[in-house]
Amino acid sequence: MKAPIRFVKVGKKKIQVWFDNFEYYQPNDHICGDCGIRAVSKALNCTWKESLAKLYESALKLQEAPESRECISDVLTSNGFVWIPTSPKKGEKRPTVSGFMKSHQKGTYVFNVSSHVVCGADGKYYDIWDSGSKSLYGYWAKE
Repeated sequence: MKAPIRFVKVGKKKIQVWFDNFEYYQPNDHICGDCGIRAVSKALNCTWKESLAKLYESALKLQEAPESRECISDVLTSNGFVWIPTSPKKGEKRPTVSGFMKSHQKGTYVFNVSSHVVCGADGKYYDIWDSGSKSLYGYWAKE
C-alpha cells in the first residue's frame, strides 16, 4: 500500500494526506458530520453559519433535511451551479475526486460521492479528511 505523502495536524490529531491537491478545510473549528454545510460554504465563499442558514431556508421550503441532496442542490443551483451526472461507460471506472480536480484547474465543483459531499475549486479539493480516492456519482459545477 502506498504511504501518505504528508500529514496535516489538526488539534491533537494528524490527518493522513494521500493526494497532493488536498487542502484541509473546516470553517466551523469542529470536526463533525457537517460535510454538506462545509461544501456549500466553500463553494459559495460564505461562512459556515451563512451556509447553514441557506440550507435551513431550503429545508423549510422543500420539507427536507438541511444536508439532503435536494437542499444542497437547491442552494447550489439557485447560485448558478448546474448538476452534471457521471455515468461511465460499461467497463470504465468512475472518476475520483483527486483525479477530477487534477484535470479541472479552473472552476468550482461540489461532488456527490458515496455518503459524502466535498467541494473542489481551481485544482484542489477541500475537506476535513483526504477524500480524494472517493468515486464521483455526479457533481454541481460553476466554471
